[in-house]
Amino acid sequence: MHFANFVKIRLSPTSLLLLTIFGQTVIMGFAWGFTGGLLFTGVLALPDHIVRLIVEYPTVLTLIVTLISTTLSIVTSMFFTFAVKEALRHHLSGPITLFKLRTAIALSRPTWVLRWKSLKLSALTLVVYSVINFLNTSWSTLLLPTLVEWPVTTFGTELDLGSAAFVNQFSTDLNTAQANSVQAPAFQTINVLTLLSGIAAVNVQGGVQMSSMFSFNGVSYNQSTGGILPVIEEYSGSSNPPGAAVGLAFSGGQVPVNTSFDWGHLGRDAGTQGISKNYTITQQGVTANVTCQPIDRSQNEFYVDPIITQGQNSTFYTWEAVVNCSGNLNSLTYFTLGSVGGQIDNATEGFLPIVVCPYPNSTTFNPYKFDVFMSGLYKYNFLPTTVCEVVPYLTTVNVTYNGGIISVDRISSSSGLTSSPNLPLSQYIASVMNYQAGSNQAMIKNTIGDFLTAYGTSNVSVMQSELEDYWRGIAEFASTQLRSGYTASGVPSSMTRSISGTMYITTYGWRSQAHTYILLLVVITIIWGTTVLAAGYSLIKEQLNTSDPTFDFSDPVHLIVAASGGRLESQLRDGDGDKADNNEDITVRFEDVPDKMGRRLSKRLVTVAPEPLPQTAAP
Repeated sequence: MHFANFVKIRLSPTSLLLLTIFGQTVIMGFAWGFTGGLLFTGVLALPDHIVRLIVEYPTVLTLIVTLISTTLSIVTSMFFTFAVKEALRHHLSGPITLFKLRTAIALSRPTWVLRWKSLKLSALTLVVYSVINFLNTSWSTLLLPTLVEWPVTTFGTELDLGSAAFVNQFSTDLNTAQANSVQAPAFQTINVLTLLSGIAAVNVQGGVQMSSMFSFNGVSYNQSTGGILPVIEEYSGSSNPPGAAVGLAFSGGQVPVNTSFDWGHLGRDAGTQGISKNYTITQQGVTANVTCQPIDRSQNEFYVDPIITQGQNSTFYTWEAVVNCSGNLNSLTYFTLGSVGGQIDNATEGFLPIVVCPYPNSTTFNPYKFDVFMSGLYKYNFLPTTVCEVVPYLTTVNVTYNGGIISVDRISSSSGLTSSPNLPLSQYIASVMNYQAGSNQAMIKNTIGDFLTAYGTSNVSVMQSELEDYWRGIAEFASTQLRSGYTASGVPSSMTRSISGTMYITTYGWRSQAHTYILLLVVITIIWGTTVLAAGYSLIKEQLNTSDPTFDFSDPVHLIVAASGGRLESQLRDGDGDKADNNEDITVRFEDVPDKMGRRLSKRLVTVAPEPLPQTAAP
């Protein structure tokens, strides 16, 4: 049943045509408005409660979108075919060949016809047929929400370790008389974490590529902290108030973040969670260039002297590890245990003295770099006396927050901020390493020595590479712990720097795909334009000459009755059966059949005699 049959009882042909133009324009306006809004915003995301329903019932989404797109496709096709049929109904008032009548019927269905002698008309029917059948796909493509990654601009501030205000405050705190007593409880608490931060940072262990996780204050890092502090709320870690343990005394607790999001034109969607979120933020990091190599005894000295104390069941050794690095001295005292006979078992007992030079709190400490001296004894004698030069510096890093894990990628070298001799950052990092050096040694073993025993004892260069990663990891962790402590109490604006990045929300919605949507809009606009032109043509013709809207030339019953009334079947039957294709070249026309009162009763289809060819003059 055709569109006009639904409403022809109540509406005139003119009203139907105007309704067709209005309805098709509304549909096209919706398509353009939806696509324009999408191209303007870039992403249209569904509300979270709808996304949760989609995740829980994915097939329902397909069903609903299919129903909507099918309905729009049917209505659009209905308006199109009605307008085209009305235009053709007025056009068919004159002579026309049977093939053109067949073409008109195909265009009003729509379907397609094929005749090699009339390829242009055949191609026209094929194009219209393809466009109409493409409608459902067009609406489905346009309306079906898919998984999209919605980028949202992120900005905020963080503690700037290179700012003059922070450098002055930090230097004052380090040089107070109570500095050591303030730091001691924090160092004791994070001692194990400091060790683990170094081990986790070792990228290659025993020649094997490793991927380790390190956690501090409720935050998980991929291999190393990179010297950064999390700036995303859900990655900020512990929610327990740190109390008075802030600054140098910080060992854990809640650290506030100062990050905001620019939702742009989609302010109503602020707070959207979607299915998942990840972040990429450019921040300030801290790392160190660490180079480990055998000691150059022409410039440095490292020696260890034991003091033996004989006990009843064992022997106690008090070691004084002394370093002279280019005229700067530092020493560290160690205690180990030997047998009652004063012997140390080279297979089960080991001693690995480690000393930082210069002494971090000395006036001769170099803020640009310092050295870490190490020497393996007894079961650690595979490690020769080694010097690791540590050069800490500020850097810019890309930080990825994803899946509860923070990954740090360094994107620039030294920022030059460490060139100031007042910068106390190196001093703090050296203090952490110096404390760690003494705490790693137990009575009969050393944690770092056992680590090296497990990985890389057969290759000195491999061990040196592992030690470089180890000390670099500690330098980065010490910086993160420092940032946490000074951020926990609030950061004055004079100590902050700007950060920026992007939050990516994975959700269901629509993402701007200019080429795809332009193609779909071209199809929908062509159908709209054709509908409006056809309906406008019909309106003009209707004003000039009122036609019979009850006759439908595309209706087989109406067509059979009209052909029978015009005796067309006899003429087709008398034709040459071997040239049936020529019947489509017969010219016909529709004529009104009046009743006795002269009123139009019906239509009949009659043939039109071809015009005679002009005669040429006789010679």
